[in-house]
Amino acid sequence: MRDFLTKKTVYHPFFWMVYFVFFYFAYNNLYEDKTFLSVLIIIYGISHFGMYYIFQYSPLKDWMKTKKFWLVPLVFIFLAIVFGYLIYLLMSLIFDRDLNQEFQSSTFSIIVYMVTSNIFTPVIFLGLKAQKENRKSRILEDKREKERIKNELHYLKSQVNPHFLFNTINSIYVLIKIDPEKASETLIKLSNLLRSQLYEFSVERIDIQKELEYLENYIELEKIRKGNRLDFKLEKEGELQGFQIAPLVLIPFLENCFKHLSTHLDRPNIIRVKIKRQGNTLEAEFFNTSESIAQNQQNTMGGLGLANIKRRLELVYPDQYELNIRKGEGDFNVNLKINF
Repeated sequence: MRDFLTKKTVYHPFFWMVYFVFFYFAYNNLYEDKTFLSVLIIIYGISHFGMYYIFQYSPLKDWMKTKKFWLVPLVFIFLAIVFGYLIYLLMSLIFDRDLNQEFQSSTFSIIVYMVTSNIFTPVIFLGLKAQKENRKSRILEDKREKERIKNELHYLKSQVNPHFLFNTINSIYVLIKIDPEKASETLIKLSNLLRSQLYEFSVERIDIQKELEYLENYIELEKIRKGNRLDFKLEKEGELQGFQIAPLVLIPFLENCFKHLSTHLDRPNIIRVKIKRQGNTLEAEFFNTSESIAQNQQNTMGGLGLANIKRRLELVYPDQYELNIRKGEGDFNVNLKINF
């Protein structure tokens, strides 16, 4: 509040000083009596100041946003007339001369000129002020929106990590009883993944190679857990280097493949992942065989709702991604394209 008052105390007098100097030099050649000109500008200034401050710092400004908005121009014109008449009276009292002869106009014409001045000059000032406030408001709104998006992205990304950790710990728990050596190997890989999440994936963009390395480590963990029941194949095409993507943007789809993988005993349980680059487009395809009971696969992916996954893509890649999901009879397909 103190800073606000300080700014007003400095800026407003400076502005009106500029106002006085501008009009003084603008009308300097029209008046031989410089004292008369100076007092005239001050009187006009008082009128313009009054019109400006009444509308800028009174409830009249708020009426523009209500049903009373139609009263604002009426009140404005009424005040312009009142201030115009007061200017004429004040000038008549101060100057011991015939104003009609001084301005070479009738009393009515002089007052009309003063009223017109009271309308247009404050309107210009109010317009400039409104433009400044709108610009500040947009900047503040953009800042709030960026902060909101940042918080939402942090929330959405944080939902990925706990679910993955939960699944992997369950896998390790099972392996401890079955194969302690594999359990130890899994813990090391889990440690590497968590290190990546904590120290490398806290930024907005990461190298595609780091994302792929993370996916491959995750795949190795799941292979240990699934054993010989899994028929997995990862294909990579194109130049998958030299560009960046949002961290952990692919993992929900991969995690989804393992979470809803079929458990057939008489035929392969298949996962196919294909990641390729075409120009400035990264395309990722995910396929897995599924059980008929996994009807919710299209709605839940890797612990995240499909709506949350789409929301994160919209925040990170607005109008720059294409996501197609198809639930077949015993299989599930996801195709994601990102323009980076």
